[in-house]
Amino acid sequence: MRFDFCVNNEQIEQELASLQARMQRGRYALSNLPLMDMAFPDIEFRVRKIAREQRVYAIDTRSRLLVGYSVFDILPEGSRRLHGTVRSVHSRYAAAYQGRGIATALYTKVLTDGFVLVSGARQSRAAYALWKSLGRRMRFDVVKITPETIEPLKISERDNRFQDLDVRLQLCAP
Repeated sequence: MRFDFCVNNEQIEQELASLQARMQRGRYALSNLPLMDMAFPDIEFRVRKIAREQRVYAIDTRSRLLVGYSVFDILPEGSRRLHGTVRSVHSRYAAAYQGRGIATALYTKVLTDGFVLVSGARQSRAAYALWKSLGRRMRFDVVKITPETIEPLKISERDNRFQDLDVRLQLCAP
C-alpha cells in the first residue's frame, strides 16, 4: 500500500468534461442510464455495468454536469467464495464537489448493500483519509491480497510491510 498516487484537479476536470461530452448521446448517454436508489442533496447517481465493473456517475441536478464518478471493479484476486461481492474501488470528483461527502455516502450505500470494498495498491492521501473515516463506522482491516485469498494482517501503517503492493485496505458493513 503506497500513498504516491496524485491527479491534479485540472486533470480531473478535463477528464470529467471529456467523459460527459462522449456520453451525451446514444445507448450509454448519461440520461439513459438507470438511476441509483440513493438520495443526496442536488446530486443524482446513474449506473452503468460493464463486464466486471460497475460505474456510478454523479450528476449535479441543477447544472446537469457530470461532477464525478466511482468505479467498483470485481476483484480478480482472492477467495472464489467472495467472487462478485468484493470490489476494488476508485473515484474522481471535481474540486468543487470534493469534501462534500459524496464518495462517503456512495461507499456507505455499497457497503450496506452487502459488498466488501478493497482499496487499490496505490492511493492518494485524500483517499486514505476517506477510508479511515469510513473505518470509524464500518469494519476496517488491513489485508494481504494473493491470487487465492484475502488474508487479514494485524499490522499498522507504521509497519514496513504496510508499504507492500499486495497490502490493501478493506471495508465491510459492521
